[in-house]
Amino acid sequence: MAKALLGVFSIMLFLPNLFNFDIFSPAKYNNREKFDPQLLYINTTEKLEKHIDSIALKKNIPSNSFEYVKTITEVIKYRFYHGFSHLPLNENWIAALTGKLIKEDHACKVQPEAIMEDSYAACSQQEIVMMATLRKKNIPYRAVLFPHHYAIEAFIENKWFYFDPNMEPEIAKDQRIEKSWNHHSDKLKQYYDTTLFKDLNYIFGVGLTAKNGPVNEIPAPHARLFQATTRILSKTLWCIPLLLLFFRPAIFLRFARKKA
Repeated sequence: MAKALLGVFSIMLFLPNLFNFDIFSPAKYNNREKFDPQLLYINTTEKLEKHIDSIALKKNIPSNSFEYVKTITEVIKYRFYHGFSHLPLNENWIAALTGKLIKEDHACKVQPEAIMEDSYAACSQQEIVMMATLRKKNIPYRAVLFPHHYAIEAFIENKWFYFDPNMEPEIAKDQRIEKSWNHHSDKLKQYYDTTLFKDLNYIFGVGLTAKNGPVNEIPAPHARLFQATTRILSKTLWCIPLLLLFFRPAIFLRFARKKA
């Protein structure tokens, strides 16, 4: 009986690895955001960089310029529509289940390459992709943190400029400069489409000062560690019942000899 239970338990731990399935409901495109499905062939950060570089080459845009970073934002803006991208069962079923049962953040993708696999990404995930691209180009960046939103600043032309590929504000170059809005979130609201975002006070807060993350930070270190650990466990945990199944008689025999 014990052998059968161990065998069944091992199969149960292994089976989720066979299903490329998101246990969360996939985000649906609202047909109002800027989104171009033709860009879905860009499914790695390398392809993303090449696509951006090809645009920059045609337009003679230097890679360390404001226009280059704006091009990064524009491409990401059209590459994704908004929605949390999650780990499917076959990638990491432990993180997926803990995300479903405990906290959704556990299942949200935090690696740029994983995020690039999907057509949608949340604000924090789009910033992760943008940060990865800026790192490749050695352009300093830092996160901009609001109560319920993430954006980014890039350091170019000896100034910090504000960018937000997820919520797509209509904002001029001079208005993006740090000194122009001085991290007062209320000053940014005028640049956002209120027909798309009716809850700007909830998203940005009222009378609040936005916070900055560290310069050139690789984001979500704790989530990365959690997902890396649980991914290994998801792939190997099923082996433990099998080991107990095959080595259990030897273990009990040694225990009995010691008792004797």
